[in-house]
Amino acid sequence: MPWDLETIFHPRSVAIVGVSPPHLTERGFGTASVGFLLGLLEMGFPTVYPVNPKYEEVAGLKCYPSLLDIEGPVDHVISSVPASVVPQLVEQAIAKGVRSIHFFTAGFSETGDVERAALEEAIVKKAREAGIRVIGPNCMGLYVPKARLSFSPLFPKEPGPVALVSQSGGHAIDVVIGASQRGVRFSKVVSYGNATDINESELLEHLASDEETEVICAYIEGVRDGRRFLSALKGASAAKPVIVLKGGRTSIGGRATLSHTASMAGSMAVFDAALKQAGAIRVDSLDELADLAVGFTFLGVPRGPRVAVVGGGGGMSVLAADLIGEAGLDLPELPTSTQEELRAFTPLAGTSVRNPVDTVTLWEPQLMENTLRIIASAENVDAVILHMGFGFMAQRLQDGPPSPEETAKAIAKARQATGKPIAVAIRVRFSAEDTTTSMRMAEECWRQGLPVFFGLPNAVTTLAKMVAWRTRREEA
Repeated sequence: MPWDLETIFHPRSVAIVGVSPPHLTERGFGTASVGFLLGLLEMGFPTVYPVNPKYEEVAGLKCYPSLLDIEGPVDHVISSVPASVVPQLVEQAIAKGVRSIHFFTAGFSETGDVERAALEEAIVKKAREAGIRVIGPNCMGLYVPKARLSFSPLFPKEPGPVALVSQSGGHAIDVVIGASQRGVRFSKVVSYGNATDINESELLEHLASDEETEVICAYIEGVRDGRRFLSALKGASAAKPVIVLKGGRTSIGGRATLSHTASMAGSMAVFDAALKQAGAIRVDSLDELADLAVGFTFLGVPRGPRVAVVGGGGGMSVLAADLIGEAGLDLPELPTSTQEELRAFTPLAGTSVRNPVDTVTLWEPQLMENTLRIIASAENVDAVILHMGFGFMAQRLQDGPPSPEETAKAIAKARQATGKPIAVAIRVRFSAEDTTTSMRMAEECWRQGLPVFFGLPNAVTTLAKMVAWRTRREEA
């Protein structure tokens, strides 16, 4: 009987077959295999077996000629050998009693070659008949921080509530690194490639009931079984937010998916209909996917569509109003009592306290806290977007702006006092000084658990999709 996914996600030992020493990584299989090894060692995974008949030692660990030469049991195998060697490796894995194999190995069905596709089917069939589960081929495999599994030494060690399933290994790396730099942490990440055995549907079914996962992100190029996928997507979306980025949305992109993961992209209209029917959230870029992971982790789902926007600059206020309207959100005028509270310490010239709030009071932490607290406390405001550009203003204020740490703490205090979602939209300008200042501000916000978005459009889009998700759930 094949092992279930929870067992696969928590192996007791891992063998990396085809690994090379770190100094032999200029080209070929050695490069990624060392990344797998260093990722496991960096995470502190307890039992790692390098396997390569060419070496006696790799990265300070004893290196074994073959799987069968390892003294202890092996639960999980990472294959970093050429496709021609894979049948022999599967035979050894069966004899060794392995539970799962992750095939980083490429060169199978994604090549379009009939014989290589048949080889892929044959080796996976043989593994499954022996009870071995297969991840891939042509993928990066597993990142499970709680189990100390990782396919990169650059990933955080701390677990979190977000899961990611991705047919693309590169996209998985980009999302994990990019989102983790914004404070997001992951429960389970699976790069599953050609999906010959473990596929998107089975992963969604598992994550739907996974207590360690609160949000599911997915990058999908093709679906193996449409009916099962729709059922799995419905089940997962009923339990938690599911954010989906579809690769191969156009005819040109669809052709590219064939050579990437051997996936038939299918009709985008049908896929969109499935997402809508299931209640999943569609996104159109990796940035959007990461933004929503940040939003569901730190922002909190607004109770409604009424948004207040605050920041400096009349032009930005106009653009913000347009973005809000185009996204289907509301921009209500603030109550008279709220405007009076703001006007008590807001200069009359060059400002507005109606909504958007255009003010110059944001560069003193206490005034910033007061401004945000008053706005967020308004009964007709469900969420607040604070937009700021630091480097530009720093050059124009005689005493300079307050420290990023003070500013972030002021925002966090306002959020804590009101319980309303506050999104921080940072405008980054393309100069070294401005970018450095903005990134320092972003880092301090992340330390305070604040959601940061790079630009007003990103913040507005995230809020709009979260509000739409909540509305659909309440109407279901």
